Amino acid sequence: MCCPYPKFRAFDGSRGRSKPADRDAMEEANQEILLGSLFETGPRPGIRHITIGSFDGVHRGHQEVLSRLLALPPGPKACGVVTFEPHPLTVICPERSPPRLTTPAQKVRLLAASGAALVFVVRFDRKLSELSPEAFFEWVVRIFPHLQTVVVGQDFRFGRDAAGDVGRLREIGTRMDFAVRIVPPLLDNGSRVASSRIRQAIRERRFDDAERWLGRSYAVVGQVAPGEGIGRRIGTPTANLTDIAQLLPPEGVYACRARIPEEFPAVANYGRRPTLGSGSSPRLEVHLLGFAGDLDRREIEVSHWHFLREEKRFASLEELRAQIAADVVEARNHFALAR
Repeated sequence: MCCPYPKFRAFDGSRGRSKPADRDAMEEANQEILLGSLFETGPRPGIRHITIGSFDGVHRGHQEVLSRLLALPPGPKACGVVTFEPHPLTVICPERSPPRLTTPAQKVRLLAASGAALVFVVRFDRKLSELSPEAFFEWVVRIFPHLQTVVVGQDFRFGRDAAGDVGRLREIGTRMDFAVRIVPPLLDNGSRVASSRIRQAIRERRFDDAERWLGRSYAVVGQVAPGEGIGRRIGTPTANLTDIAQLLPPEGVYACRARIPEEFPAVANYGRRPTLGSGSSPRLEVHLLGFAGDLDRREIEVSHWHFLREEKRFASLEELRAQIAADVVEARNHFALAR
């Protein structure tokens, strides 16, 4: 994988055979990335403190929860992060499942970067969704037999029909002998930092707000697929990105940065290519400035979005070529000023 997010292979969670692609770095940091079933994973007795959540976006509110977790003694070596794939709503109520802010690999990489000794990605399925709040934590304490603390956000919900809240979690903690620490929402200008708020900012092209709440630039990952070669014929070869699982901004033309893993300034067009009559389905195409080479089947991460203009129909390919050249100049100027 070209971007700095690990890929994983399937494994038997009961035996703990999980290794990220960058295994040397993870082993040096004494970290474990674990993917598997809640019902089949063996004990992790070294983990005393955990946090649990979907963590889509791993935004600054999530980062505050992680910070509180890692501050517990004896520190990160005793801390674990429990998250779910796919997003629980994808199983429980697909029509309500929100568009993703991070791919699974992005999310795991960001969670691992916190320094926690364990990132446990639990396979969320129908069986798991049917557990009562109490039954869910009975399985949790089997995996973490020395559990001392659960750290969660104020709006944490768990168990069948989201019946468990922080009050019920405290009751369960009293019975199962672990403490519960509730982290209040992180506020920005009086409003809570939340994944839903970040999604709205991206839909409205408020990329500065999204970046402030994420703590980094919003980044979309896609794989390059063969195109029709029109961009190359008019002097601006583009990478046609497919397999995008994340929220995209509104259709239009953007200055951006593209990582492959080297980073290049770029111009992205997300739309229906009306001048070319290419159909009704929008596609994301990226022209990397200063890149020469073959991008076919490679993975590209697109970030640092800056809106340039709406997509429009031109009377000829010559007019389109001239506008693209102007877009490239504007993108270069934007990134020169942003330094």
